[in-house]
Amino acid sequence: MLELKDIDVFYGKSQALHNINISINEGEFVTIIGANGAGKTTIMKTIIGLLKPKNGSIIYKGEDITHKESWTRSQMGIGYVPEGRRVFPELTVEENLRMGCYNIKDNAKIKENYDLVYELFPRLKERKTQLAKTMSGGEQQMLAIGRALMSSPKLLLIDEISMGLMPILINASLNVLKQLNEKGLTILLVEQNAKKALSYAERGYVLQTGRIILSDTTESLLSNEQVKKAYLGG
Repeated sequence: MLELKDIDVFYGKSQALHNINISINEGEFVTIIGANGAGKTTIMKTIIGLLKPKNGSIIYKGEDITHKESWTRSQMGIGYVPEGRRVFPELTVEENLRMGCYNIKDNAKIKENYDLVYELFPRLKERKTQLAKTMSGGEQQMLAIGRALMSSPKLLLIDEISMGLMPILINASLNVLKQLNEKGLTILLVEQNAKKALSYAERGYVLQTGRIILSDTTESLLSNEQVKKAYLGG
């Protein structure tokens, strides 16, 4: 479904990503783990089109999207939950969700997506008239995921789902992702909490200072001595 080929990304003269190669098959749950500053968010912004690679290509469902704008990528079925949630603070829950489906003209499909989000996150349905800025961090994370789902994505990109959340809320969010993946949604999760990410995903990539240093099944990565020492406290 998605392939990054030999991707180099720069911030000015500083190179942030070096020869990144990642592939994700349809229906997979894949994670990228790495320390803070390793380049995880840069990868996500490059996939969604907020950053342009200097070298390399991005292939989505057989089509080269390297030079397509971010809104075009969204229309093609790539959903994005950014780091730090980035909900619209002055809008209500329902208005935030509506912003996620601005590309959809079919009212029946919009209603179907609302129903899905409210089924996954009953708390959002209870608070649909509440302003986003008055919600807790966990509720805002639910809202950010729900907003991305409103666009009917085929591939969902999620940046740091655990940021600022209590463990019980991290587990709840990851359980929802697992549920969505089991229904057929392809997911790419970048995450600093390596143990959690590797416990839920099927395959993983280890990113270190802008380079992929390991890729394997999550089961193998969880038992890898290098990974345990660097990321799992082992």
